Amino acid sequence: MSASSPDGDTVSLQRKAKGKRPFYFSDPDVDKLLTMVMALAGELSVTRDRLDTVERIAASKNLFSEKDIETFELDSDVLQARAARHQVLFREITRVISSEIEELDRGSSSDYEHVVEMVESEGRRNLL
Repeated sequence: MSASSPDGDTVSLQRKAKGKRPFYFSDPDVDKLLTMVMALAGELSVTRDRLDTVERIAASKNLFSEKDIETFELDSDVLQARAARHQVLFREITRVISSEIEELDRGSSSDYEHVVEMVESEGRRNLL
């Protein structure tokens, strides 16, 4: 992730905090959910501020009206770009639990493979 400094230079920001994640509630899942909600609230706040700025600029210059925004139709390229942006946002919001989901997925396939192996070896023994 990067951000701009006051003088316009791009500054590279660290993506993950070092060390263990602090827990504030007795249930770590509540902390994870709170982290996701706060990330979403931050994204929404920034988006609303930017939208407010655009609408105020447009109104001051008579560029377009609120009705123009409400009736505007998007083409398929824009819809695809938005869908990609939505996926990035979703990954960012769920980042706190995504590693656990990946571990569960990896464990599920290895558990499944282990069960299949046991059944196959048991079947071979019964045939002998």
